[in-house]
Amino acid sequence: MSNKTILITGASSGVGLAAARQLAALGARLILVFRDPARGQASRDQIASLATGPEPIFISADLSSRQSIRDLAAVLHERFAHIDVLINNAGTASGTRELTADALEKTFATNHLGPFLLTNLVLDLIAPGGRVINTVSETHTGRMDFDNLQGERHYSFFSAYARSKAAEILFTYELARRLQGTGITANCFTPGPTASGFGKGTHGFIRVMSTLVQVIGRRPEVSARTAVYLAASPEMDGVTGQYFFHDRPARSKPVTYDTAIAARLWSVSEALTGASEHTAMEAIR
Repeated sequence: MSNKTILITGASSGVGLAAARQLAALGARLILVFRDPARGQASRDQIASLATGPEPIFISADLSSRQSIRDLAAVLHERFAHIDVLINNAGTASGTRELTADALEKTFATNHLGPFLLTNLVLDLIAPGGRVINTVSETHTGRMDFDNLQGERHYSFFSAYARSKAAEILFTYELARRLQGTGITANCFTPGPTASGFGKGTHGFIRVMSTLVQVIGRRPEVSARTAVYLAASPEMDGVTGQYFFHDRPARSKPVTYDTAIAARLWSVSEALTGASEHTAMEAIR
């Protein structure tokens, strides 16, 4: 991975941190995006201690904020000529319905709209042969209710999380279709249950589920191997529009293959993020 530049979000803990550690050890140049500057710097230093290539670079950004994502994209365009791999890994889950500063439901904004906007804003930095990788979940929903995308009618932790992850799979497949002929690929993966600390500090059902996963889940170092494989393996050259589960291609739920739903979700996501104002998709064609 020497001479490869990889942008990864949510690498301060869990699967993201483990993947960043492994990619740094392979010689990649890492651009690390964290929301919390203190945790971000500590994680950057940990990753740097394993780096066999350039020192990793840390940039602070809140992936639930449209303005923060736009500011991040501006910095990336100023500082870097290209990106070889984009790994959208940042994620969250809220026990109660919370709104961001943009009046968007927090789980949907962070897990789907954030990666959607960031990817669209930096597509013109990704060279032919580049890769977009999205972290999703096997617990994605089997239906997309456009009248309740942000929990407007009914909200629960699990349904919000499952809905956001199905949206991210739909986005991956639609992005792969739209990138045909550009040389850029788009794939997603689920790390499976992982003892990553996800949900730490929460209460109620989320806390119970988090505790259970700490017991039955795989170590982050093991779960991260799929992300590293998708980012680094020559076998992935030209492979696009795939969902990986436990290190191998798998089938996501039927709704994620509905091209009409994917196209509608893309339009809704553009409207919610203002991504249509940017012409990166057109610029790379």
